[in-house]
Amino acid sequence: MASEAHREPVTVDDGAGEAGRAAIPRYAWYALAVVAGANLLNYLDRYILSILAQSIKADLKLDDAQLGFLLGTAFAVFYAVVGIAMGRIADRVSRRKLMAFGVALWSIMTALGGAATNFLWLSAARIGVGVGEATANPCSHALLSDIFPPRNRAMALAVYLSGSFLGSAGAMILGGLIVQHWGDYCQAVPLAGACDVAGWQAALILVGLPGIPLALLLLGVKEPFEPKSDGQSVVRIVVTELAASLPPFTLFTIKRIGGPAEMLGNLRLIAIVTVVAAGLVWLTGDVAQWVAASIGIYAVVTWGQVQKIRDRPLFALTFGCRTFILTMLGAALLGCIGGGVNIWAAPYAMRTFALSPVQAGVSLGLLHAAAAVAGVLFGGWLTDRIKLRDRRAPIWVALFSLIGELPFLVVMLLASGSTVFLAAFVGFAFFSSLWGGAFAALGQDLVLPRMRGAAASAFSLFAIVVSSGAGPYWAGKVSALTGSLQAGLFSLMLLVPVVIVLFLFAMPRVAAATPESRRTLATAAGEPE
Repeated sequence: MASEAHREPVTVDDGAGEAGRAAIPRYAWYALAVVAGANLLNYLDRYILSILAQSIKADLKLDDAQLGFLLGTAFAVFYAVVGIAMGRIADRVSRRKLMAFGVALWSIMTALGGAATNFLWLSAARIGVGVGEATANPCSHALLSDIFPPRNRAMALAVYLSGSFLGSAGAMILGGLIVQHWGDYCQAVPLAGACDVAGWQAALILVGLPGIPLALLLLGVKEPFEPKSDGQSVVRIVVTELAASLPPFTLFTIKRIGGPAEMLGNLRLIAIVTVVAAGLVWLTGDVAQWVAASIGIYAVVTWGQVQKIRDRPLFALTFGCRTFILTMLGAALLGCIGGGVNIWAAPYAMRTFALSPVQAGVSLGLLHAAAAVAGVLFGGWLTDRIKLRDRRAPIWVALFSLIGELPFLVVMLLASGSTVFLAAFVGFAFFSSLWGGAFAALGQDLVLPRMRGAAASAFSLFAIVVSSGAGPYWAGKVSALTGSLQAGLFSLMLLVPVVIVLFLFAMPRVAAATPESRRTLATAAGEPE
């Protein structure tokens, strides 16, 4: 709440003064290493199910609808909805402790998924993974932004984000190796019955276990500022925030804090979302896609409604601010292009060039990890350099990313051989990852220090609900309608002019978004001076 301004640093500010040039404390590097490691495990545990899908389908006798739920909805919706609350929770409790709990939870639930013997068990485990991983971005973005000064913030967040590329590549490679060769590996495991465990089960157990010691390392991270709970227990804070994001409890929260009129407005929102979702289901026939999307959209908008009532300064700098909306929506649509291509790259390579799953998985996994890590690190460094003289640096880097990736996408889709395709994929992966650290830092720069967890949560929500929900689905739907995955991937380029327009509108606003102007905007909304 507004009274939580105690989190504002005394030696690190958001300007270019002496505080902005303060030395980076030595403990910052330990924190960055551990938090980046947690992000690697985050994406490893998140994406490993995709490479194990066929084995799981055969062993548990699932149909494709059930498998689709496990791969997408079970994780993503709960991740997004719980992530709404985690932003606020991360601003009111110890960020390192909350993240350590999240790492332990998602690691345990990943390992428990390896013991699953039916669809319901594995579904519950994947929901648990989503809930645990919802703590990652709000806590890590806010913690690193507290520790690192503005001049190094984009680079620090880029290092953190590099773990996502390493983790997703590791999931593809490590999962494939374990599931294919577990029959050989299990002989070396000093546990009775190890060879009775299926390869996919062993993979989930083995990638889940390392999270437990990492959670303990997170407890050793030093937090620069003590959280302030306003006399409330951690349990009460968690329950209160979850009730503001989890349907149907959101209705009662809205009524309690806003009254009948606000509750009526939320009921109208439910009606509108339901009607639109029903129309899209009728139009496309894709029930799961639009049910999941409607839940996510309702939760995001409701969270904004709750913040408008109880924390107007936060609302004024995020969902009530055109600068924030334009930049985050532009970034999410930019992510649709990269996300859609990266998700479909392996199937496209296998269909077009007759690559085996191992060939496609290993080659694309390694190439993507190397190129994307290089891209996100270079993008973070470039943003910090440009930002010294131009606050619009994140927008410039994002436009550079967009323009740079398009030629490589065209070459990928027109390639007649796998060698050219893979070479172009390297260029695409590099350019499509440039903007990640830049926009993670921009989201933090647009709010006050006490709001950083909420800002990171909002950034993640845009990425998940818009980018992850729309990009892969769009390409797949066009492919299904046209019978050509190439056409589906080319169709993503229709987003390019939309992204450019959003960024052009955002540019002057970002240039004017100084720390003083953001503080003034927050003060006008009720933030104590």
